Amino acid sequence: MKSLVLVFAMLASPALAAPAIRDTSHVDPYGHRVQELVLTVKAPVRQVWDAFMTDAGFTSWAAPVAHVTLENGGGMVEATYSLDGKIGDPDNIRNEIVAYLPCRMVAYRNAHVPNGAPFDPVLIRTIRTIVMFEDIGKGRTRVTESQVGYGDGPGYDSLFRHFHDGNAEEFAALAARFARGPMDWKAQAAADEASVHKADTK
Repeated sequence: MKSLVLVFAMLASPALAAPAIRDTSHVDPYGHRVQELVLTVKAPVRQVWDAFMTDAGFTSWAAPVAHVTLENGGGMVEATYSLDGKIGDPDNIRNEIVAYLPCRMVAYRNAHVPNGAPFDPVLIRTIRTIVMFEDIGKGRTRVTESQVGYGDGPGYDSLFRHFHDGNAEEFAALAARFARGPMDWKAQAAADEASVHKADTK
């Protein structure tokens, strides 16, 4: 997930038609910015939870290589968008699981981003991402992703914009996983390469 903080879906997400994503970002009563997106997924809550919290689930939509260690405080989601990448590679994205309640909530903080990431690696570690899962009946799940910890200044403004777009792409990928099936990462990589080549020849 390049959003998955959710850096997962931010760095290289597939081009997908956007589902009905609600932007409920706001300023809380204490004057702090909260970035927030809401998506209804046509799948039971346990399936959506497993898409975040299991290796097979995460690699079906968020990144081609990933490993999830589910623990309260010290758990980790490690991922890479390189098809040839391996768990343990030094440049992998790593997000610590701060806390979770099964099928209800998980909170992350970024532990490591690759070199050359398009944001300040110090500022990103001040952000916390909370994903909430709500069974709304008829085999549907409401997923709410909130990010808190944004301060003032151009660095945080840039970070906010970056993740606003990236988290929307993450949600589009999640919706597509349940609408059309798991991501074919090799096919996606080939399509991306072809698109870049086409743009370069114009």
